[in-house]
Formats: sequence, structure tokens, C-alpha cells
Amino acid sequence: MATKKLKLEEEAIAEIQQASAQDKPQAATSGRVLPPWGPPQGRNINVHPFVGPAKGAKKSEAPHINKDSSPVSVLMLFFTEIFHLLVEQTNLNYEQFLDRQAGPSRQLPDITLTEMMTFIALALQMGHVLKDTPHDYWSRLRQTRTPFFGEAMT
Repeated sequence: MATKKLKLEEEAIAEIQQASAQDKPQAATSGRVLPPWGPPQGRNINVHPFVGPAKGAKKSEAPHINKDSSPVSVLMLFFTEIFHLLVEQTNLNYEQFLDRQAGPSRQLPDITLTEMMTFIALALQMGHVLKDTPHDYWSRLRQTRTPFFGEAMT
């Protein structure tokens, strides 16, 4: 059995070596014959050199970011819009949830950007402070409590 398997592997290797030596197009799994690898054929491959920003464009999208900027300010450059979208969609989802309720329901205030950022920070911190259950992060038991979580959300 092992000899037969070894013989099949040797035959497969020989076929691959033969095909690469002849430099023939190899058939794809769909049965289509692919051309040999190389530069693109039949289309314009001119690459235009970069000569600077377009005229009238701003030189910097974030002039407040420089070499002395903190990592948080650089992070916020990318994620501010995402945080705003999370706040907007969370509040919209809550309003739609209330609309589907049969009886009167209590309207809570909208989530703010600060609250959303705090929630995301706590979720990230939960990956560093490992507890058995999510409930344990909010525990008031003296032997298992982590005050940081409760204090951040007050």
C-alpha cells in the first residue's frame, strides 16, 4: 500500500517537472487552458508617474496629525466616522425596537459618542482581563471584582 502511494507521488512529481520543463500552458480545474505567466497581453500597460497632488487639493487631510501626535489621535483619525455610525445605528435600532413594542415602553436617552467609545474600550479591555463569564466583569464580590469596569460606566 505504501509502495503504491509512493509510486503515485513520484509519478505526479515527474509530470509536474515535465510540464514545467516544456513550459506549456497547464489546464485549470475547469478544463480551460491558461496562458503561461508573464506581463499582461493586449492591453495598455503604461503607468503614469506620480507628480504630486492634484491642483487645488488640500495638502493634508489631517493637519493636526504630526510626528508628535499620540497613537490615540492617529487612531481617531480613522475610527471617528465609524464611532459616529455606531452611535447613529444603535439609537435607530433602539427606536425601531420601541416602535415594535405592543404597550407603552420607557424611552431611554440616546447613546452618546462618549458612551459608545467607553463601551468599545471596555470590550477591548475584557480581552486582557479574563473572567469566566461576562457577569463577572461587573461583580461586586470582593474576591472577584474589577472596579475599573463598573467605574467606567457610571
